[in-house]
Amino acid sequence: MVNAIKSPGKVKLAFTLLIGAGLVWMTFSLGQWQTGRGQEKQALFDAQASALAAAPISPGTAQLDLDNLSYRKIELKGRYQAKALIYIDNRQVNGRPAVQVVQGFQPEGAQFLIPVDRGLLLRDPADPRRAPDMPGSQDGADQLIELRGTILPRFAQSAELRGIQLGDAENIYQEESNGFQVWSNFSVNEFERQVGQAVSNFVVTLQPVEQTGETLNETRKVDGFYHVAVPLQEQVAKHKGYAFQWYSMSAVLVLLTLFFVYREFYKGKKT
Repeated sequence: MVNAIKSPGKVKLAFTLLIGAGLVWMTFSLGQWQTGRGQEKQALFDAQASALAAAPISPGTAQLDLDNLSYRKIELKGRYQAKALIYIDNRQVNGRPAVQVVQGFQPEGAQFLIPVDRGLLLRDPADPRRAPDMPGSQDGADQLIELRGTILPRFAQSAELRGIQLGDAENIYQEESNGFQVWSNFSVNEFERQVGQAVSNFVVTLQPVEQTGETLNETRKVDGFYHVAVPLQEQVAKHKGYAFQWYSMSAVLVLLTLFFVYREFYKGKKT
């Protein structure tokens, strides 16, 4: 009689095994998903690193295959358009408030503009809401120059301000200060509407783009603009860490299920 009370039926045994197996399957599947995401991020990182090391290109069209051409170096002759100039707010240089300078560049003989990240300008601590002046004659001056930078699908570190979604042209926060347009984030549609000219589906940064190394934290001043290296976002280690956690949880659940079954269903029968 004692053994009958301590030994649950086959239904309870099956139910316990089913719950345990379900939890193991769920955690193992999440580990598999994180492993897959890590492999995807690794492939993307390898492709970006390879593109970064490839020879520069000189595209003659506003629409590029960004899956294959992101992070390629670019060399183009053309002119900055003085009126196609905006600042992106909420940036920092060594902890000091700054704006990111974005200016439209028109390749020679083309009818479209390429948004170019020229670098960062510090705000005046005594008047932090006043937009800083462009350095010297760097407002464009319609001089023929050779643009050398890196192609990006969008500007790095795009700011979210007051809960605004990135790239939302309808809700983008804008103000005018010291004669300059200051935006919360960059929007191709809004930029195209402002300049009244076709805009490329890619952007170019003059700031260095690097994989790893101590130079990522260096700040350089180039033609009056501050440049801080833009890192390639690997993020592979993060997914590997998550995968390890899920796989570990699967192993723990297997052991707990076996222990519980042994204690409740088999050990009980022997007492």
